[in-house]
Amino acid sequence: MESAYLKFEKQEKPEKKLPIYIVKNKITDFELGVVKFDGAWRKFVFNPNANYNDLIFDANCLSDIIIFLNDKTAEWRTSLKK
Repeated sequence: MESAYLKFEKQEKPEKKLPIYIVKNKITDFELGVVKFDGAWRKFVFNPNANYNDLIFDANCLSDIIIFLNDKTAEWRTSLKK
């Protein structure tokens, strides 16, 4: 997924079945949070970086994160049917 302001960096973890995605600002490379699968929700979720209380997101950034979450959850659900 292409975003104007965000990049989603995939990271494979040997101990995890599904990858995580580091969400970064495209311009500053600042880490904003992590997208990962949550078993209780049975979908991908966004966990903002808790170390920074002043993180703010506008509607465009939030929309890009929502689209990314929905795409990854849909890919996961499709993989279950195979």
